[in-house]
Amino acid sequence: MSADYRDLYDDFAAALAALELRPQQQLVACLGGGADSQTILDLLDRWRTDYPDYQYLAIHLDHQFHPDSAAWAASLQEDCARRQFPMHCEVLAVAQGPRISKEAAGRSARYQRLSELAEPDAIMLLGQHRNDQIETFLLQLKRGSGPKGLAAMAQTIGSDAPQRPGRQTWLRPLLNVSKASIYAYAREHQLHWIEDDTNFDTSIDRNYLRHEVVPKLEQRWPHFGAAVLRSAQLCAEQQQVLDELLGKQLRQAMNATGELAVGALQPHSQSTQRALLRAWLQHQGASMPSYAQLEQLRKQMLLTGNDRQPQVAWGDYKVVRTRQRTLQLLQRF
Repeated sequence: MSADYRDLYDDFAAALAALELRPQQQLVACLGGGADSQTILDLLDRWRTDYPDYQYLAIHLDHQFHPDSAAWAASLQEDCARRQFPMHCEVLAVAQGPRISKEAAGRSARYQRLSELAEPDAIMLLGQHRNDQIETFLLQLKRGSGPKGLAAMAQTIGSDAPQRPGRQTWLRPLLNVSKASIYAYAREHQLHWIEDDTNFDTSIDRNYLRHEVVPKLEQRWPHFGAAVLRSAQLCAEQQQVLDELLGKQLRQAMNATGELAVGALQPHSQSTQRALLRAWLQHQGASMPSYAQLEQLRKQMLLTGNDRQPQVAWGDYKVVRTRQRTLQLLQRF
């Protein structure tokens, strides 16, 4: 994809064309209100002029995290009305509490509700860009993530992705475009967008990276961002190969109810055992334990005596070993 904002529409159109859209398929602009998602809306509106026979929708979900969020939502509705672009806007309640990350809970609730509001095979267009990808990579690095985490965000998430319900496709057509290019496009086309002042709060890790860390790294090494994107892509490719290799072994090791045979793990190295356990947990839809928890799971389930039925718990999940020497995943609550 070109970095020049003047080429954004051509690149956007090529990304959609590559999906081989069916007639009347729904295309959804997921609006946050910033310059990135408003650029997505404008590009989709231009595409609508060229291809009017698809279904179109913009969705904005108001988390009410900011005191001005209702006014922001109203301004987005006015913008879509001016464009005569179909829009759905609603308030989205997000669970909050002392042990709940507001941002993470909001993101999870947002994706779930977006999926519910769209058609089952809709194309969901997200506004994340090159700078978001660099920040995500560094956040995952801070957490000590492996290849899966360091792969950061995929440009396209298809219907086979377990983290997205239904048969929808989620596309990030601006993932290789810089924030500067997006702002240049938005100014050139006189777009309406919202500047959220909380984006400048450097007590938030992502904002600290955005304003304090990444600019210094790119000032010292101008090609740092490009190197990060290349590393993320290499990690994604490595993870894809690993998933393909583990998939066959995993299918052979599970029974009809999804339980995992301990005997199928034992001949392998410790690293492969951990990889198979991660693959099994992902297949079951569980949240990933930490490395220390995963190693405890491996040791308890594979190394304890036959007469015991060990349990290992984390978050909302626990794994138990049955008398038949299979691993069973249970929800704790």
